[in-house]
Amino acid sequence: MDVVYPILIGAGMISMLLAFVINKKQPVDSFSSLPTQRTTDKDELEKSVQRLQKQVKQETNLLAAEWQEMRADLLEDIAGLRTRLDNMEEQWEKNASHKPEAPKDTNRIEPAPLPQVQEVDMLALRERYRRAFELSKEGLSRDEIAKRLGAGRGEIDLIFSLADRHERGLADA
Repeated sequence: MDVVYPILIGAGMISMLLAFVINKKQPVDSFSSLPTQRTTDKDELEKSVQRLQKQVKQETNLLAAEWQEMRADLLEDIAGLRTRLDNMEEQWEKNASHKPEAPKDTNRIEPAPLPQVQEVDMLALRERYRRAFELSKEGLSRDEIAKRLGAGRGEIDLIFSLADRHERGLADA
């Protein structure tokens, strides 16, 4: 048995040496492939960035050309509009300064001035119509509605005769 222990110890040492040598070779191979892969990725990224830069430059140039063209068109339109405005102003001045006065006809009868139209407050009018419909719903007669609103019976009759269903529905709301 004395011989078995040294043999086992020797075999163990040999196996450890082999494992150490094998492990040592593997990491070297895996690390040696990484730098080439990294340089490949870096080269691809640089190429992609260069392509993107070219594309951006092309699009920028196209947009600049379109902008210049549109600017030239707008300036041309502005110049045309200024010319038209100047012509119209000249015509206006000619017509205003050389406008002959109409001969006065002494036999002609002048029309009477039109009476001033009173402005009607539309909100107040709407409120009045709404109130008339409310009072009608409460069951008041048209005479009573006219008294309460301070209006004539004819006005109240006119309100109800002209109102259609849609307006009555809106007035109730």
